[in-house]
Amino acid sequence: MTGVVTQVLTYTDGNQIYFLLKNQPTSHPSCKPDLFAIDASTPGETRHQVLSRLLTAYATGKPVNIGYDKEGDCAHTWIRAHRVG
Repeated sequence: MTGVVTQVLTYTDGNQIYFLLKNQPTSHPSCKPDLFAIDASTPGETRHQVLSRLLTAYATGKPVNIGYDKEGDCAHTWIRAHRVG
């Protein structure tokens, strides 16, 4: 899906990255639909790359294309995102 990033959330007590799109899904069969999550088990170099893409998209207001699991496989109870491009 493609959307404009409205929030990027990180925390000092974990490695997960959360983000919200302007056109965020309003439902999901097994995950909380309020946020997308990049799982903490994602390799560090990949998490840094994704965070950079998200922050650039947020700062410029340009849409990003994300790949996510629309059926299940949640990350920290939120919708797991596998790709940000």
